[in-house]
Amino acid sequence: MRLFQLSLALCLALGGAAVARAHSDVVPYALGGKIVTGGHDDVLGTDVITERVFGYDFGEDPLDPNFIGDPGFNNGSFAIGVYPNNGLLPANFTLGLNVLTNLSYWDGTGSVSFSAAPVSVDLGINRGSNTVHISGVGLTGTVPTIGSTGPSGRLHVHAQSTLNYTDGSNASAPNAPDGLYLVVLQLTLPGSGTANSDPIYFVYNNNLSETQHDEGIEWVQTNLVPEPSTWLLMAVSLGAIAATGRRKAKRLISQN
Repeated sequence: MRLFQLSLALCLALGGAAVARAHSDVVPYALGGKIVTGGHDDVLGTDVITERVFGYDFGEDPLDPNFIGDPGFNNGSFAIGVYPNNGLLPANFTLGLNVLTNLSYWDGTGSVSFSAAPVSVDLGINRGSNTVHISGVGLTGTVPTIGSTGPSGRLHVHAQSTLNYTDGSNASAPNAPDGLYLVVLQLTLPGSGTANSDPIYFVYNNNLSETQHDEGIEWVQTNLVPEPSTWLLMAVSLGAIAATGRRKAKRLISQN
């Protein structure tokens, strides 16, 4: 009975990931030979065991409205006892990115509907010396890696995102059109034998309301992200059950 209740609770938690948490760090971890992604909100201290849609906002710094220090990638010590496999990735490999789509855009008018971003706009994702520019028609630049998992199998790093705009005559025109910008990526861990993640979705808000941002996130979640597979539900459930067993064992040892 206890096993059923825990499995049911985990299924409900997975279902609760239908609405993405804005500004959550991506939590990459290995499960069943594959990279799986959850979400961790540093401010609220909340966790979602499986999350694939992430929301970010431009314009938070009025002095630099087209730049943000997101997305973050974090499977730090908070994951111990919370995520399956304690949130670990294989140690001493480099977590990387594949860009799966061009840049899509919704201007906030009417019902949510994403199409190719205006030709004057590109989204730059930077880490270290490498930047990839993603536009409505393709990619330029170099796709950055995220960082090393190190000897512990953990990392906490942030990439940077910039919304670039040119009107064809003014290479430093001030602002890209207001709206939501969507790009789809995939996490990789080359050489580790761990399969790439399922697609993850970044929904950037440029000067629309938070209500519209939420609508866009929910549209992506509903229309682009499939329901978690039975295999994933079982694997997450078993991982959490094992973590619960380890915590109980530690408590018994400490009491004796």
